Amino acid sequence: MFIIFGIDYLKEHFNHHQRYIVVAILSLFLPFYMCGAVLIFLTLRLLWKGEIQEAYRQIPKSRYIIYFCGLSLIVSLLYQNFYGAACSIGILAILSFLLYYRIHITSELFEFIVDCIIVLSAFAAFYGLIEYIGILNKVNIDQLEIVIFNKPQDRINSVFFNANYYAMMIEFFVCLAFYKILKLPSIRKNFKKFLYYVCIIAINLFMLLLTACRTAWPAIAGGILIMLIIDKRYRTCACIFACMMLVCIYFIFNPSKFPRVDNIVAYFMTRQNIWEVAIANIKTHPLFGEGPMTYMHIYPLYHGHPTEHAHSIYLDPLLCFGVVGLLTIAPFIVENIKRLYRLWKKNIDKSLVALMVAFTIMIFIHGMLDYTIFFVQTGFLYLLVASSFDIYKESLDA
Repeated sequence: MFIIFGIDYLKEHFNHHQRYIVVAILSLFLPFYMCGAVLIFLTLRLLWKGEIQEAYRQIPKSRYIIYFCGLSLIVSLLYQNFYGAACSIGILAILSFLLYYRIHITSELFEFIVDCIIVLSAFAAFYGLIEYIGILNKVNIDQLEIVIFNKPQDRINSVFFNANYYAMMIEFFVCLAFYKILKLPSIRKNFKKFLYYVCIIAINLFMLLLTACRTAWPAIAGGILIMLIIDKRYRTCACIFACMMLVCIYFIFNPSKFPRVDNIVAYFMTRQNIWEVAIANIKTHPLFGEGPMTYMHIYPLYHGHPTEHAHSIYLDPLLCFGVVGLLTIAPFIVENIKRLYRLWKKNIDKSLVALMVAFTIMIFIHGMLDYTIFFVQTGFLYLLVASSFDIYKESLDA
């Protein structure tokens, strides 16, 4: 598997446009500020070469990205939300690069990208394990044992800034490995590959346990089940669902075994306080919001809990962008949904459709209690997969 990172391999199999995309993918496994810097650098370079402009000309409804980000930037500056202004520029850069990705993505490149991410997820896990050993030593535990910590500084994050962001990345890693299993024509004939992907899933689930993120587990469960349903693997879906029900029953009768059960009441009380602040500000700024990172900008005014966002995918976009802001980007989103629907309707690649829908389902399940999708690495990886229907652009445009 390590041959996929060879320079000669890249030159032989991909053109220079596609190699830009590979560099962007590899940057996902750098610290977030380096990842962001790489993505912005690549976008600026492509802008200078005229490639981004060409992407905007080719992709339907893409101009609404500029309207949306421009409005977000103006609103952020109007309210002196300078973090929001910086995020608006970052969102524009990432979405612009994704348009470029859509033009140059092919089936071979996509499968290569998935393989890269799966391999690198194991390296991220190894780094996280070293981090966990350091945490154990810090609390004077000299042997390797499983301890679920409550404090954010005692929960592993690998290279993804905090434990919850790493947990969402693990959700994506697990689904990508599961997608590769679904693509195997025969498990018996490809047993070594099957075993490899199962091991990757097991490693990442173990690391998810060490992140102590509870919300990620139902998100992964929902993602896997929806993949099996869309891929019409109903028998396997029923078996996995039955196993999940047994796990739920176990925790119902053994609540003390539930991860971080001792702080679950305080956890929900904190979330409730955050949501009340978000709702209060939505009522006062319903049309345009105050730009990205609004919660961090306004929580002192409401004596709210100090944090970066509203911890809800259902509240934070409305809080930040308002009704008008969200309607500004809506035509672009609707166009993408139509293309995904056409991909499903034509029955071209049901496994890819299953993967894209699973990613979306996971962010909305996880997003009930957190907003981990609004981050450089998680957001970029999600959008990357969600934009991959253009592998079949010729069939979709026919």
